[in-house]
Amino acid sequence: MGLEDLMKEVSSELERLVSTKTVVGDAVTVGDITIIPVTKVSFGFGTGGGEGKGKDNEEGFGGGGGAGAKIEPVAFIIVSKDDVRMLSISGKSDIGVLLESVPGLIEKIKSMKGKKEKNKDSTATDNTNDSEVSVATEI
Repeated sequence: MGLEDLMKEVSSELERLVSTKTVVGDAVTVGDITIIPVTKVSFGFGTGGGEGKGKDNEEGFGGGGGAGAKIEPVAFIIVSKDDVRMLSISGKSDIGVLLESVPGLIEKIKSMKGKKEKNKDSTATDNTNDSEVSVATEI
């Protein structure tokens, strides 16, 4: 199997795995209510290979391929007689919230450092410790 065949095989398997039924799941009906799951699908794949001559001028080939996929629920569409609603799943973890606050935190530190340097220049007799910076942020 050559490198091109390997890439075709990996991509066709991904195509088989990721379909519209994966993103918008099968509807489940309970009484007068129908629930339709909605998911987020992330995937990637890679292939690599090499050709060369081995011992006794024999042709050689080495190759590999791999793929990964992540399916994550993001919402449910709820259909009833009277209305249609979409319930979003917001499952942000603590680390996710922390990472989202990093850019704002960096700006606060820069701002405080700039103010401190400005104050240092204007008052030469200031007895503050230059290595101390206190930062408070809401997470």
